[in-house]
Amino acid sequence: MSNHGGGPGAGRSGLGARLLAVPLRWLGLGTGVAGLAASGLFGGLDTVTKPEVPTVAVGEVVDGGPWNVTVTGSRLVGKLPTLYLRDGRRWFTVLATVENTADESRTDFRDAVRLTGVAGVTEERASQVLLVRDGSRPDYLNPGLPEKLAFLWQQDDSTPVPKSATVQVWGTTRRLDTVSDTWEWRDPERRAEVEVPVQDRRAG
Repeated sequence: MSNHGGGPGAGRSGLGARLLAVPLRWLGLGTGVAGLAASGLFGGLDTVTKPEVPTVAVGEVVDGGPWNVTVTGSRLVGKLPTLYLRDGRRWFTVLATVENTADESRTDFRDAVRLTGVAGVTEERASQVLLVRDGSRPDYLNPGLPEKLAFLWQQDDSTPVPKSATVQVWGTTRRLDTVSDTWEWRDPERRAEVEVPVQDRRAG
């Protein structure tokens, strides 16, 4: 059988030709019937409204699943000894304590904290994450051991220093995967937002 659309029913004498011969009003009727059937199966045409994402205070623990995340601050810093920084950029940093609440070590902790609406920052997820205690880059976080982390984004240095920033805490839900038949952390979504004051800690 050809990989370019051949086989039984191909060409104008096949299924394509029969579809072209069907009056348009029939196709419209079929679409309408299908739409009514779908609306009956899935609860009509009402849209599902998700609850608003709560805004929490700095220092408040957020259950992100598989994380407990506590955003503690935000600051601007200049060059750091272990990280490459492009010319005309500075580091926009969010500090947070992250505890892995899963049963196994995890490597996806960078997904737990994101930024939105910060001028001069082009990505939501941090480009680097460091351990505050020693400045190293962790490969994973172990269960039940909270770590103070610095999430870092490169920001255009010509951008005015913001007074505050909106930090998002993201989480997932542990559920049974229907394909692999195993329990997995799936369906990432925002769990909370934190309005964090920004401190300029660059050397004068």
